Formats: sequence, structure tokens, C-alpha cells
Amino acid sequence: MYEQTASRLKSFVVSLWQGLMAIPRIKGTLVLTTDRIIIISLLMAVMSYGVYAQALIASEDMNLQAGPPVGGDYVAFWGAAKAVTQGEAAEIYEMKNFEEHLLEEGPPRERYGLTWQYPPTYYFFVLPLALTPFFFGYVLWTFGTFALFLGVMRKTMSLQWTGVFLIAALPVCFNAVITGQNGFLTASLLVLAVAMPDKRPIMAGIAAGLLTFKPQLGVLLPFAYMAAGCWRAFFTAGITALLMVAASIGVFGIETWQAFINSIINVSEGVKNAVYPIHKMPTVYAAFHKSGVPQNIAMILQGLAAFSAIGLILYVWRKVKDWELRAAILIAAAFLCTPYAYYYEMTILVFPAVVLVRQALRTGFLRFEELGLALLWAIPIFLPGLSKIMGAQLGLAMVLLLLGMLLRRAFFAPAEIPQDNSAEEIVKESVDGQPA
Repeated sequence: MYEQTASRLKSFVVSLWQGLMAIPRIKGTLVLTTDRIIIISLLMAVMSYGVYAQALIASEDMNLQAGPPVGGDYVAFWGAAKAVTQGEAAEIYEMKNFEEHLLEEGPPRERYGLTWQYPPTYYFFVLPLALTPFFFGYVLWTFGTFALFLGVMRKTMSLQWTGVFLIAALPVCFNAVITGQNGFLTASLLVLAVAMPDKRPIMAGIAAGLLTFKPQLGVLLPFAYMAAGCWRAFFTAGITALLMVAASIGVFGIETWQAFINSIINVSEGVKNAVYPIHKMPTVYAAFHKSGVPQNIAMILQGLAAFSAIGLILYVWRKVKDWELRAAILIAAAFLCTPYAYYYEMTILVFPAVVLVRQALRTGFLRFEELGLALLWAIPIFLPGLSKIMGAQLGLAMVLLLLGMLLRRAFFAPAEIPQDNSAEEIVKESVDGQPA
């Protein structure tokens, strides 16, 4: 009986393996097929979320055994929302006050060590969390913004549900889930802000204006709008931002802005002095400073990177007509404009990565492009721990790799794509489920 069962199991595994290997690969690639991608993504999602579910079950008093509270940084959003309802909107910008508030309201623990750094306009986004219990609020916030992001990606790029699933299973998305941060919200607004601002200027402008709660990631937007002549989007963004500021002053008081400005000064000093974990920051400044470059020189290099990114976007948004490519290049270059960003915000890179895949499915993969995409998929699995151990900023390497691949597509791809690669020969079904 045992031998018969083992024989059947062996036959099943062998036949499954032979079937997978018999699937014809997409022309121009090494091993890429739709079926294999789906299987790998499914296995990765099951393992990742299965392990995380086990960690949640094993948690005590909403604290994971590994140390952080359930949902990671989500406790800061939930705690800030509670503070606003208690009339402490300005007070929590002081680290000591915020720490005391979290110890009083949050899951029981000896120390949090978190700071509140968001502008008062961000209170409008998190305030509803004050009405929820801690864990329910975490689930609502994380998977609500996750659903928003997937919906924006599906609508903006006309994706079928297979494509949506593949995005949801990405390791970079899993990082955003377990940290409880606002990466999905940021990515959603940034994608909407760059999605055809010439044809949908009001939508793009409102999204850009709302994104000012994290202004360091939207630095390139006004330059892009000016370069492309998207003046309606430009002014809509400005008006939206001003209305948000006015509303926050009216609701929370001018003192909240004064406290916020003071806290930002402290944050700037903290970044310069490496008080914050720079190994988690996919930025030029963090990479050089982590490598031992003096902070002043590292900041100068960061400034050069920012000016270079602005010049690049001014050029790209004037010359490139493909809206997907120019939008993807802007998003990929966003991390070059700020010394302060974290790995969980790398969800914004999903859009440019999907653009790369779509371009490849339509015209064929360029030399080494499949390998580059595989690295982009895998690197987030090792963040941020491997960057800390190695002393090298893998997040920034991922940003530069993606940006380089996009620029290659925008300016050099036509000369590299084989002339006999028709869309029908390359792939039967693209990411959006339509003929490529």
C-alpha cells in the first residue's frame, strides 16, 4: 500500500514537472511563461502571508515575538488619530509627548521609539482610525489601501484579474503589508498623478495635491506638468494643496503647523547624523553615508542626484510621447530627489515595473531585460536586513536598475528589438489579458 501510494505520488510529481517544462516560453526570454509566473507568485504569496499569519497568531498583547507591535508603524497612525480626538494634534510632534501617548493608548510595551513627522493635512487620512479597535483598524487600513492601490493599477492600466493577482503577490507589496505603512496610499496617488495629466488634468491634479502629505516623493510632478504643458493639472494640484492646508489650519489650528515645522528641522538633523536607520532608505544620501562618505559630501551628492532627476524629467516629459513610459520614468526617479524615504515606500515602483513588462510583451524582451526584471522582483525579499548586513543600499540599486531599464526602453529599444518579432509571435496574452 505504501509503495503504491509513493509510486503514484512520484508519477504525479514527474508528470507535473514535465508539463511545466513543456510549456512554451515567451520568445526572447530564458524561462518566462505565464503559467510559471503564476505558480511562483502563488507559492510566494502563500508562504509569505502564511508565515505572517502564524506570527500574528503567536503574538501577545498585539506584540510580535520578533519585537515590533502588530502592523509595525501602523501604531503611529492609530495613535496619532487617537491624539487628535483628545486635542493633542500639536503636542505629539514632540517625540517625548508622542512616546507617552503611544505607551498609554497602544499595545503594552516598554518602548516605541517612534516620532510623528507628517504634516497636519495627513490627519484627514488617519482620523477615521480613531473609531476602530487597534487590530481591526490595522486590517482596515492596510488592506483597504492595498485594495485601493490594486484598483488604481487595474483601472489605470486596464489590467485583467490575473495581472492584479500577480501584483498583489509581489514581495514589495508584502513589505508594505507587514509594516502597516502608507506605501499603498502613496503609490495610488502618485500613479493617479502621472496617469495622463494632459487628458485627465483634474484627477491628476487632485491626486498630486493630496500627495503633499508626503511631499518628498512628489518633487518631480510640477516639473513634469510644466514640461508637458499640463497647466490645468499643475494649477489643480496647487489649489488642492492650498485647500488642504487651509482646512487643516481651520480644523486643527495654526499651532499644529508650527509644531510640524519644528519637528521637520529635527528630522533633518536626525537624517544627517544617521539617527534614523539609513540602511532602510533607498536614497543617494543614505547609500553614500552608509558607505562611509562624510555627511556633507553625501548631501551634496544627493543634491546633484535631485537636480539630475529634475533635468531628466524635464527632458523626458517633453520628448517621450508614450504616457506610460514617461510616467514610469518619473516614478522611478522619485527616490533620487529626497534623502529621506524608506523601503516600504518602494511600492511606487510597481507601476514602472509593470510598464516594463507590458512593453516587453508587446515588442519582445531586450537582452538581459528578463534578468533585470527577476532581480527587481526578488530584491525586496531581502530588504531591509541584507542592506544592514552588507552595508550596501540594495534599495537604491533596485531604483537605479529600474530607471536604467526604462530609459533604455524610451530611447534605445527600437534599435535593439529584433525586426521579426511580431506581437502574435511574442505572446498570446499580455498582462492585461488582451492581445499584445
